[in-house]
Amino acid sequence: METLALYDRDGRPLGRFIQRGNGLPQVAKGEYWRVCDVWIVNGKGEILIQRRALTKPNFPGLWCESAGGAIQASETPEEGCIRETQEEIGVTPDFERGALAFVYTGKTAHHDVWVFRMDVPLESLTLQPEEVIDAKYVSPAELRRMARDGEFVPMGYLEQLLTALPILLSAY
Repeated sequence: METLALYDRDGRPLGRFIQRGNGLPQVAKGEYWRVCDVWIVNGKGEILIQRRALTKPNFPGLWCESAGGAIQASETPEEGCIRETQEEIGVTPDFERGALAFVYTGKTAHHDVWVFRMDVPLESLTLQPEEVIDAKYVSPAELRRMARDGEFVPMGYLEQLLTALPILLSAY
């Protein structure tokens, strides 16, 4: 079980917490929890994506960002970013090669969207079997196609991220 802090629409802490088990936490209207979405892009502009385990309660078998998940109440956003990325794919984000790009407010969560420019060989990944069953690099065009064809977890900000990616990466 994870303890997650609750926030209002503007990202202000509400001083309340929920316990998260398997699946997405249920929150009241106007309450949000925090997640980190980590995107790793190599020097060729290819995006590292992972395929979710078939046993996941939400979006089993679909492809998604490089790593991500709930930020626990006891963590800073940076600590959550590091923990989730290390747990899921065995990579430590390099904060000299990336940063928090923006926060997207979804239906029940605030998504801290991190972008890192890092050359991570696929063979160096350590996939967490209960979370991740595969990983690969794709071009932005291929990622758009996968999203359009329902192979990628729906993300309300994906097109904006892909459009801004060249500008974001120029900073690193």
